Amino acid sequence: GEPSMELLLVPNEELSGSGTQKLMCSGRGFNPQIKWLSGSNQRSAADNERRMREDGHVAVTSHITVTQQEWNEGKDFICEVIDKDLQKTVRKSTSLCTGSL
Repeated sequence: GEPSMELLLVPNEELSGSGTQKLMCSGRGFNPQIKWLSGSNQRSAADNERRMREDGHVAVTSHITVTQQEWNEGKDFICEVIDKDLQKTVRKSTSLCTGSL
């Protein structure tokens, strides 16, 4: 009973020139909450979407937008999925250096 998650870089062809980079994180569990961190700072998500799945699990998807400057500095952006019911936390991080996960 681990919460599962994935962290993706949203390709931004359509956003090119906007100077931002979008990250998407999705988690699945019984009661998943998503938290974003960069360094030791918590980041607020642009949006969170929760939906119930047929198997009784809850899927949650969250995006954050970071400035191209922050991204280019190679900062680490961490997505944490905390499942309150399972008392488990899983995390993944991505950065410019990691490239695609």
